Amino acid sequence: MDWFSIYPTLYAQGTKIDTSFMSIGNTYSSSGNSIYFLVGFILVFILLVVTYKWIQNRRLSQSGKRYLKKKSQANVDQQMDISESASKLIIALANAANTIPERLITDNQNFEKAVNKVFRIAPSDPILNQVSGLREDLGYIFYNRRVPFISTKMLQPGQKLRVGVNYKGKSHSYVGTILNSTESDFWVKPPTVNGKAVNLSKFKKLEFRIFRKSDGEFRFVCKLNSQINTPANAIVLDHTDKIKKLPKREDDRYRLQFKRKFYFITTAEGLKTRGVEPSNVSCVGLVDDISIGGMKFIVKELPKTAVVGTTVVFKLQEANIRQEIHGNIIRMNQVSEDKIDVHVQFYDMSELNRLYLQKFIANKNAKEI
Repeated sequence: MDWFSIYPTLYAQGTKIDTSFMSIGNTYSSSGNSIYFLVGFILVFILLVVTYKWIQNRRLSQSGKRYLKKKSQANVDQQMDISESASKLIIALANAANTIPERLITDNQNFEKAVNKVFRIAPSDPILNQVSGLREDLGYIFYNRRVPFISTKMLQPGQKLRVGVNYKGKSHSYVGTILNSTESDFWVKPPTVNGKAVNLSKFKKLEFRIFRKSDGEFRFVCKLNSQINTPANAIVLDHTDKIKKLPKREDDRYRLQFKRKFYFITTAEGLKTRGVEPSNVSCVGLVDDISIGGMKFIVKELPKTAVVGTTVVFKLQEANIRQEIHGNIIRMNQVSEDKIDVHVQFYDMSELNRLYLQKFIANKNAKEI
């Protein structure tokens, strides 16, 4: 009988075979595999956590190095001197806004976005009390022509600007002064009549215009919150980032038609002292149109020394401008034998005088061309 033939015989006789040892072996095997799997999973998890922490620390280290590099470059490009306290404040602001510090010192748009984000999610955050000083340290203010004028938060106390209202279909304006500015609002001195502040609280919005030298004129509208008399007479307005830069010699070019005497500075000494020269280097002309950036006047004849590039000097006391206005001839057109169009571009006009000129033009209610 073959050795394997016993199994069919045993089965046939109903003999039972103890197979418990086989199930026990399988149990031990399954349990061991589970333990190995669990231990392996834990080891992999720990490895992943360690790797993640290492990568995160490396990124933070690299971000810090990039920030210091950008800070150094920004100091050179914008001639800034960022103190250690300012650097710590930049890092704190970046953390509060969930961004990286280097973005805040290279672009004032990123800076203002970060400030607005913190103000929106945590308006009582103490860091906002220091933002104004930080903005000045970084050079993100209106006077710095290297950065775009994108928010009224860039304006500072003492800044002059033109304030306009529309009342009964007529435009009225005055030259105002910023008295205070916070991250939520800014204060502007109201106009006065006989020494008393004019009540502007009935107006919901006011229009503002401001000029930045070698850049251009800007216009924006702000919501008026209230008018106060303590600690100072002031109108309180909301900040805005909706600022429009006006194209040169558009929207502010008016035909006024008035006569004026013009002096031409043609010598080096005259340019140095800005003094007017003898009457033989002058003429009377008719101002045809004028804007805060320049004008066109018409004359019958010009002095022979007056050419393109020559400096023109005249007075406009009607606009409350006490100083002489200076400009350069940029173009001359011989319209006829006795008519010459002279185009002049103003230069070195103070911001206050520009505002006075704006008011003078607007108050004439002239026809815009």
